[in-house]
Amino acid sequence: MEFKAHIDKLVGAANRRKWKRQIKFLVRHHDVVCEDWECPSLPAESSVEAITAYEKAQKAFIKDDSLAQLILVGNMDNSNAESTVVCNIAKSVWKKLLSVYGQNSGKRLDCLMEKSFRSEKELEDDIASHIDKLQGNSSELNDELRYVAKTTLPDLLLISRIMSTLPSEYFEF
Repeated sequence: MEFKAHIDKLVGAANRRKWKRQIKFLVRHHDVVCEDWECPSLPAESSVEAITAYEKAQKAFIKDDSLAQLILVGNMDNSNAESTVVCNIAKSVWKKLLSVYGQNSGKRLDCLMEKSFRSEKELEDDIASHIDKLQGNSSELNDELRYVAKTTLPDLLLISRIMSTLPSEYFEF
């Protein structure tokens, strides 16, 4: 059975977050990685076994990296695809997109923290929508924290944030 997925093309900042999530699922499904994977290098030891292992690892890298690039570029509009034309590996495509759509990490982290901790329930939002927004903010913040500081915030912080923004009618006493 052939696997098919529909991902809207990356057109800009407006759909970047959803696109990024879908792309991460797709590269994970295909067992390829693009943001952390490095091309293997020939070890200093030049034994026949080491060279053979290197050539095998490099061939696997090229195959998987090509698939990752096809997934990335195939799900971009022409403008984004053109901006990544100079990238020769998937990791550089990913970094290019981060440089275009992400602020520098420190500034982005500050903005995400402020967004997470200042958000309040809008009058037109029902509780489920409000909680979804808070969870989305928390997820985005944790993604950035994972990238910048190799850490995440505990779920207890999200729960506390949800509880602190609920209207008074949700509390019995």
